[in-house]
Amino acid sequence: MVIHFVAFWLFIYGFQTLAFLHDFNFLIFLPVEARINDVPRTNLDMKIVAQAALVGAIVAYIISWRISLKRNWFWLNSVFIFVLIYVLKIYDLLGWNQLQKVFLLPGSIFRLNTRTYYVSNGAIMLAIGCFLLFSGRVKKFIDGKRAESSQSGDAVKVKAAKAK
Repeated sequence: MVIHFVAFWLFIYGFQTLAFLHDFNFLIFLPVEARINDVPRTNLDMKIVAQAALVGAIVAYIISWRISLKRNWFWLNSVFIFVLIYVLKIYDLLGWNQLQKVFLLPGSIFRLNTRTYYVSNGAIMLAIGCFLLFSGRVKKFIDGKRAESSQSGDAVKVKAAKAK
């Protein structure tokens, strides 16, 4: 569940970072004074950025749910993580303010506030999120833990059967 939580987090902020490309010239290049004078447009753009985070959570949920069904994992884990991350996002408790310097670092090889800066950062976050969801190593890790616990349970049953 922790791995899927991290993947959800990366999808949310990857989508949100890419959403800054919508109306990019207005959001980034205009001085603050000009944006303050155009309040409806600024509000609309900020709503689009906020909604992109929700879209990212929904996309991550759908992918996580499908993977859980395909791999015979408990599907309610995906629902629980979606609800948890949604509530944490509403109350701004996901830690973006503390971690954004780390996750926006890869794009810093480009000039700050350029399209390539936002595309590279958003794409890297989405790529890491997809890796966490689709990785064979993660699948083996989760299945291995489940297999070990079921094997130990089987060993207890065998010992109990032999004792009779």
